[in-house]
Amino acid sequence: MFAKKEFRLVVAGGGTGGHLFPGIAIAKAFCAKQPDTRVLFIGTEKAFEKRCVTREGFHHAVAGASGIKGLGFRKKLSAAVKLPLSILGCMIKLLRFRADAVVGVGGFSSGPVILAAWLLRRPVVLHEQNSVPGIANRLSARFAAKIFLTFPGSEAWFPSEKCSLSGNPVREEILGIEAENQLKPSPTLLVVGGSQGAVALNRAITDALPRLKALGLYIIHQCGESDVERVRACYEEAGMEGEVLPFIDNMSGAYARADLVLCRAGATTLAELTAIGKGSILVPFPHATDNHQEINARYLEENGAARMILECRLNGKDLAQLLETLLSDPAALSTMGGNAKKLGRPEASTVVADGILSLTKKTT
Repeated sequence: MFAKKEFRLVVAGGGTGGHLFPGIAIAKAFCAKQPDTRVLFIGTEKAFEKRCVTREGFHHAVAGASGIKGLGFRKKLSAAVKLPLSILGCMIKLLRFRADAVVGVGGFSSGPVILAAWLLRRPVVLHEQNSVPGIANRLSARFAAKIFLTFPGSEAWFPSEKCSLSGNPVREEILGIEAENQLKPSPTLLVVGGSQGAVALNRAITDALPRLKALGLYIIHQCGESDVERVRACYEEAGMEGEVLPFIDNMSGAYARADLVLCRAGATTLAELTAIGKGSILVPFPHATDNHQEINARYLEENGAARMILECRLNGKDLAQLLETLLSDPAALSTMGGNAKKLGRPEASTVVADGILSLTKKTT
């Protein structure tokens, strides 16, 4: 009797946590359904990406592609020259790995992998995290058999017959926090500006510290490596309690302790907030591609799940006043969290995993 063939899944894309973490969630959900699976991530050279992937027990390789958006003519030309070699290299990687299917999660590094998979006639699935799709997924759509979306309305950018609404996959450790004991002696604010921090959020919070101290507020603040010393000095000067960290490794623990979250409006962050039912103040990154973070944030605000402040209007005084209003009204915070929960799709990773399996017709 022949042994059952091991399934080989490739996750294409990365570069940011917003692309990478959904890919990891999809891979883990797929492995839960198809235990005899090996997973290869093909993405960028960024150290954090390789670290996150290998920590989960998956293999990592580099696509060898370069982004083009926002570059000058010479750099765009250089990226274009590299593209054929990148596609060829990705074809070799897929053949050596003996890939059965490829799921693209966005980012410039996903493009060559998707095209290589199509040339090799491997099934391709895309997942789009944002309300406005990025360039890589828009260009890759023609090569995909299925496209999974996070936000209603995003199908306008793709062939509608390929699209399904799945939500944005969230890591298992985040989904599990709602069972934790969240009783605390004082209200807790979580400030997260992304993996590198956000200078605008850091400045607004540090300007607001004298007023926030009067609230008896405790702050968990991820401020980024480059700003950590300045921010810590501001907390010490204000005599403010809190944890000022360059990066938060245990996000599930931080979410569990928080009564309210101040953050950017990246799709992964919003998926996590809605999956666990956590109210937030959202400050969209103003330079995000196609202004997608503001569109993401407005969707939550219009559904009563968050409050939005545009960065151009963000200042310490107004932020302190809003925090005081929200944190002094537990009923309003609870309503905001409940509205966020209604928007959550904690089953998203399983939906995408099922979609991949349905294409390959290889079930457990």
